[in-house]
Amino acid sequence: MDTLTAYRNHIGDMGKLASALSLLGWDQQTHMPAKGVATRSQVTGKLSKMLFELLVSDELGRYLAELRKADGLSELERASIRRVGKNHDRNRAIPPELIEEQSIAQSQAQTAWIAARQANDFAAFRPHLEKMVGYARRFAEYYGYEEHPYDALLEDFEPGMTCRKLKAIIEPLRADLVPFLRRLQENGTPPDTSVLNGTFDAEAQRRLSRRVLELVRYDFDAGGLADVAHPFTTTIGPGDVRITNRYLETQLLSSVFSALHEGGHALYNQGMPEEVYALGLGGGASNGIHESQSRMIENQIGRSLPFWTFFQPVLGEFFPQFKTAKAKDLYAAANVVSPSLVRVEADEVTYNFHIMLRFEIEAGLLDGSIDVADLPRLWNDAMERYLGVVPPNDTQGVLQDVHWSMGYFGYFPSYMLGNLYAAQMFSTIREEVPTLDASIRTGDFEPLLAWLREKVHRHGAACEPQELTKRITGHELDGKHFVRYVTEKYGAIYRL
Repeated sequence: MDTLTAYRNHIGDMGKLASALSLLGWDQQTHMPAKGVATRSQVTGKLSKMLFELLVSDELGRYLAELRKADGLSELERASIRRVGKNHDRNRAIPPELIEEQSIAQSQAQTAWIAARQANDFAAFRPHLEKMVGYARRFAEYYGYEEHPYDALLEDFEPGMTCRKLKAIIEPLRADLVPFLRRLQENGTPPDTSVLNGTFDAEAQRRLSRRVLELVRYDFDAGGLADVAHPFTTTIGPGDVRITNRYLETQLLSSVFSALHEGGHALYNQGMPEEVYALGLGGGASNGIHESQSRMIENQIGRSLPFWTFFQPVLGEFFPQFKTAKAKDLYAAANVVSPSLVRVEADEVTYNFHIMLRFEIEAGLLDGSIDVADLPRLWNDAMERYLGVVPPNDTQGVLQDVHWSMGYFGYFPSYMLGNLYAAQMFSTIREEVPTLDASIRTGDFEPLLAWLREKVHRHGAACEPQELTKRITGHELDGKHFVRYVTEKYGAIYRL
């Protein structure tokens, strides 16, 4: 057997284990009974260790060493060698036993978070969170870093990103957004939201979410929709990309925008060729690029006037009170700017503030300047400082996100970066697809999807995020595109 074939087989075995773990994780958060967590955590721990051992094995190292010198490889094969090789080299320092141990703790922490969130009981979650922070610190030390332990974890989610670079992005963004938010609040005319008042049956919302996903061309023959406490998308493998959603009976748009958001993630993975998956490149260029796809479908499309012009009669099919509503009124009501308690419900102008405060807290947890015990107080202080609101309880505060229970320290900045990538890409889409608004007004999402398939989806993780952004837009990431997008859009809505 030649080295390339052996390498592909090895990557294929890793993919099978990753697929099984994704399926187990999806089941744990959707259908698994509460008493199953002890057994499930042991199973996921074992499989995680097996997957990790394949990643750091001497065998894979030999394949990589030979293929790095080989001629005649395809562009995707060379990209695979770079990406898999980087992960192999980076993780060689981690003991496999630690992976199994952390995976077990992660399963237990997720279950504890769900219970603590429902009971508004941070104290019950605290020991699990302390354990997950401890693992994050240990992994950072094993990976190594030059300036800050957080840098070591950012690399997993946004290759090439560091605390220093994030601060260089955040500071000018905050300098532009804070005074703009103040102008909206002090001088703007807020839209009337009364058109969205009411109680909306959860089952009808569930059917509407399915319709929304169908409209944006999510393929239900290669996926599915389930209920969950915190919406997410899971890729089991090519041909199986699943979405979850939640339904709040007094907040209709929550489930609509969540469906669009998760649909954006799913379209990315459904748009990757099987060869991308076969070579271990199915994760996307970065979490920030992945978030750009979800935020673009949710915001640049879902919160646009062309979308609501098309969507208003669709909404009326499920909730008759909207049959006579005006699209422009729904559009305006869907774009109210108001500092909120919960990140996933935040508007486009204030959303990034939620990420800035999480970045601040996570960096402090990693360098030891923040203790887990102090998180509820520090969280509330940061919410008041960034957004001017204070959560009335921990469920709406420090317990609102699932990420820390999963050990995902370093993930949150991806959401902010996703907003910036999305705005920059969308300005290019407008130049290259000038008929986009007209297509969206008629419910034709094919021109948009075709552009995304060609420019973003088909590449998977073959490109680094900055490389992909420059290839698409001609420039590396620049937050000015986002600032221009929100100031023009919301300045008009608020009649500044």
